Amino acid sequence: MVNTFKRNIRLGLGISLAALIISSAASYISIRKLLESDHWVDHTFKVIQDLDNIISRLKDAETGQRGYLLTGDPVFLEPYSGSKEDVLQFTDHAQLLTADNETQQKDFPHLYDLLEKKYVFINTTIANRRRGITVTERELLSGKSIMDQIRKQILVMEQRENKLLAVRTSKMDMFAVFTPILILLASLVAVVVTYAFYRRMKTNLADNERLQELLERKEETTERNIRTISNLAEHIAKGNYGARIKDSDLE
Repeated sequence: MVNTFKRNIRLGLGISLAALIISSAASYISIRKLLESDHWVDHTFKVIQDLDNIISRLKDAETGQRGYLLTGDPVFLEPYSGSKEDVLQFTDHAQLLTADNETQQKDFPHLYDLLEKKYVFINTTIANRRRGITVTERELLSGKSIMDQIRKQILVMEQRENKLLAVRTSKMDMFAVFTPILILLASLVAVVVTYAFYRRMKTNLADNERLQELLERKEETTERNIRTISNLAEHIAKGNYGARIKDSDLE
């Protein structure tokens, strides 16, 4: 009886722990996948932001260039100042973030080359304006052509990132929906398993109590029967051979 009771306790605890471990592990994996998906979505946003910033600072440089070419006033060069360093910083960062993307990496050398050509053009026109040399329409169209190529290259790279973003966002949304459900299910499993274990323990305890009570009653009956038989033996020993045990005296 005791061994059976202990075995039931071990079995119940084992099942409860196994269910809790499995549900907890599933919840942990789901949460980790959600955080990982969120990281990659944020990562893609940063790449797109860097690419946008490249165009933005190039526009600043062009604005400063045009203002200076028209007026000759150095104050218009303020948006241009430091723009090359910023553009290269954004480009370097985007290249670093896409180190695991072979397709994107192949386009960076071409992008760096276009950026260098653009700033050579801007610096040349500014230097010529300082010397009083008029910039020709052909030169301006050449600068525009370089800028158009840069925009086209950036657009291609952003389109790749947007495709990745769509996939990663979809994956993140899936885990965002799935994770709370899994956590809820894990909690329900824990409650159900705990309740089932409690019910099993309660039933086993009740059965043990009934069995114990039955054994105690049986023991009391046995003791009374032994006393009755002992009394009979004493009577016989004293010479009372007519002493008898009635059926009603034994239980």
